[in-house]
Amino acid sequence: MTKLDSIIASVDIIKKACTVDSVVLVVDRSGIIVAFAAADFMPNRPEVGVARLPEEAAVYRAMERKEVVSEMREVIKSQACPIIEDDGSVSGAIIMSQSLETQKNLSAAACDLASSSEQLAATTEELGAAASKLAEELVRVKIGSESVLSNISQTDDILRFVSDVAANSNLLGLNAAIEAARAGEHGRGFAVVADEIRKMAANSAQSVDEIKKILQKIHSETTGVAGTIGSASEFSERQAAATEEIAATVQSLAATAAKVEKIAGEL
Repeated sequence: MTKLDSIIASVDIIKKACTVDSVVLVVDRSGIIVAFAAADFMPNRPEVGVARLPEEAAVYRAMERKEVVSEMREVIKSQACPIIEDDGSVSGAIIMSQSLETQKNLSAAACDLASSSEQLAATTEELGAAASKLAEELVRVKIGSESVLSNISQTDDILRFVSDVAANSNLLGLNAAIEAARAGEHGRGFAVVADEIRKMAANSAQSVDEIKKILQKIHSETTGVAGTIGSASEFSERQAAATEEIAATVQSLAATAAKVEKIAGEL
């Protein structure tokens, strides 16, 4: 049995080994003797019984040169291998034509993926930078609110001092009124002054109470704001960290897409 006969007898095995987008022909000097396809990508593919393929076909060049010949036409890649018998004669050739449409689509998809990944990476980096900036700003605001709370606490000492002055002034006014009463007619002018001192002390004490209430309210509201800012700051920091992780993942995806694009282009 010749090698050509062996190949013809092994057609069923060859069919199983073919990819889904390929056409295989076995020819001899008279024409095509075996033809089968695993897909319909070649609308006018040759069939058994066709006398001969064009002289420039890769299969005949392979037979003439006694070497493997490859060629590329549009989206079809073909490779022809001569069938050389033991005596050195060429009895025929086998050629496989494979559609590159899948590789072409894969390359285009990989290119789109790489482009989209790069854009997503850039956007994510910008988002990460913005999140980091926000976190920094919130930290500064938090420090500012804590400073306000500290300043409010310091005013307590001032208010206590003013309250003590008011109490002492009231006591002084009371003593002055007593002395004015003792002086009788001669102490009338002093009594007026003593009365004004007591009024001033009372007004000062009332003002201190009002200021305390206002400061307590400010302290309470500022404490709430500081707590909210603290929570927002922590969330912003977590968001910035998460965004950095996403950016790293997207960059890795972009690198993988670039590799896929390169591999698809080499198929």
